Amino acid sequence: MKMGDLEKRLVNSKRHAQANVKVIERLFPYLDLKGINNVLEIGCGIGMLSDYLSRSYDMKVVGIDVDAEQIEIAIKFLTGNNKLSFAVESATDLPFDNSAFDMVLSFKVLHHIGKWETVLNEVNRVLKPKGIFVFSDFCYTPFLKRILSPFVKNYGLYTLDDLIGYLTGMDIAVIHQEKSMPFIFPCHDILFRKGSG
Repeated sequence: MKMGDLEKRLVNSKRHAQANVKVIERLFPYLDLKGINNVLEIGCGIGMLSDYLSRSYDMKVVGIDVDAEQIEIAIKFLTGNNKLSFAVESATDLPFDNSAFDMVLSFKVLHHIGKWETVLNEVNRVLKPKGIFVFSDFCYTPFLKRILSPFVKNYGLYTLDDLIGYLTGMDIAVIHQEKSMPFIFPCHDILFRKGSG
């Protein structure tokens, strides 16, 4: 689902990008980054986090977003880096081979997608064995999910238990987890690792 103009202004801001970088810098010390070369960022927006990963960690990063306008901006402003590419793609139908990436990132994206389970299936498919999934997003409380379920169809309504349970069922386990409390929705920053196959 594409964002409205107001939300785009927020997520395209330097402040938002810096907040995402802070999440990365908090989470990456829990990982062995050796061997993490090919990275996919789902819902990359204008590509600031993808660019940061490419330049700061020398990773080859593909950023995708369903919004062509966002990708246009990313391509226009972040040229000249041959380890960085962008494409207009849907997270529910990724155009990549199985086991193509060492790491997949999803920052504040999953709650925008009604078929969130399909996105996680695709993440599992494109991740290599022992690959890392970096998740940062809102999770609903069971109470809010129950209240909103009859009315909300185009957004991802899931609890933390829903998310972790679904990934665990695909042999993708939590290796580190943090929680913050913006507004009324708890935000979770989680590192997952895919099993060995």
